[in-house]
Amino acid sequence: MASGKLLKERARTQSTCKHLPTQNGRQSVQELQQVSDALDHTQEHEAQHNSNATNQPNEENNLDTTIENSEPIDNKRIRGPRRGKGLENLIKGKNKLLVEIPEGKGRPIDAVQSAKLSSEIGIISRQFISIPTKWKEMKDDAKFHALERLNSKFEMKFDDDYVKSSVMSIMSKLSRNHRHKVHLHFKTFPNADVARQNKPTKYNLTQENWEQLCDLFSDPKYQRRCETNARVRRNVKLTPNQGSWAFVASRYAMRKDDQEPNRMDFFKATHYSNDKGWTTIEAKTTYEKMVELQSTPVEEGVEPKTIDDIMDEVLGTRSGYISGLDYGLKPNKKSSSADRINLEKRLENKEYELNACKSNFEVLQTQMDAMRSTLLAAAGIQVPPL
Repeated sequence: MASGKLLKERARTQSTCKHLPTQNGRQSVQELQQVSDALDHTQEHEAQHNSNATNQPNEENNLDTTIENSEPIDNKRIRGPRRGKGLENLIKGKNKLLVEIPEGKGRPIDAVQSAKLSSEIGIISRQFISIPTKWKEMKDDAKFHALERLNSKFEMKFDDDYVKSSVMSIMSKLSRNHRHKVHLHFKTFPNADVARQNKPTKYNLTQENWEQLCDLFSDPKYQRRCETNARVRRNVKLTPNQGSWAFVASRYAMRKDDQEPNRMDFFKATHYSNDKGWTTIEAKTTYEKMVELQSTPVEEGVEPKTIDDIMDEVLGTRSGYISGLDYGLKPNKKSSSADRINLEKRLENKEYELNACKSNFEVLQTQMDAMRSTLLAAAGIQVPPL
């Protein structure tokens, strides 16, 4: 309907341009031509919009009216949800996209593989599986369904435990991001009772799943934890400049002679650029402290600090995480008190079993000595000792 009106308006405008007298000047012709070009752009935009609306699934078209009515209208353009078109173009004519996750990396080192795998996992966690209140509660059949969908588009070693755990790690992070967006939807309502009646339609949520999330969002402990996490994020001073790039792929792309940059060089590369300088003053100060520690003279007989030692001293350490690398090799987690207690009990049990074996051996040895003495006295047979 609207397209027909645009075509008629365009024809009328072009006809006016053709029959415009020359003495009116070039300026009027240019103005009318600008109007025609604007109509062309509007027509193309509408056709593209209709095409996108046809290709999108019904879930993406049914926008949540509550969100639209409760949030202010902003003219700023934002990226819409990913639909996997880039991956479809890559595998067009092929069966699957080859993706490799090397041991110890946690993600593909190739930038394209990393981006497409993360994008597809995001689509699956948004449209095809539920959003759990915490990742440990994600059902095994949902994980199996996600792996099956990934297996239809990617050639990966899903039978490898490390590859499977890496994929699940990415999925858990993206599921947490979706839960955050659902939480923002929840907070647009005056109370939890109203929120329960307005389940978001952009996610694969059943009413039961949504009510479980509402219970979580209403929990005072969860609210305090969210406030703490928000405060921690506001206090982050070392902001990298890698955008959506995974650190593993970024570090691999920076390699020279098949050698990836060390942690200090990588920190500078991810926080400094020749065009914009340092991302923050704190990042510059932190790097200068690293350089100062590296150039500090070492006393005789004392081993110099390695780059890893310097990075750990400046950035700090955290269990299961290497500062400055994000994904990648993780240090061994420290044993918890419960693990230590279990280990002590196991040692006690082993010690008890050892003592029991010693006692049994002593009894057997006494019996063997008695039998040896009896044989020697009765038959003159001498049995050698063990």
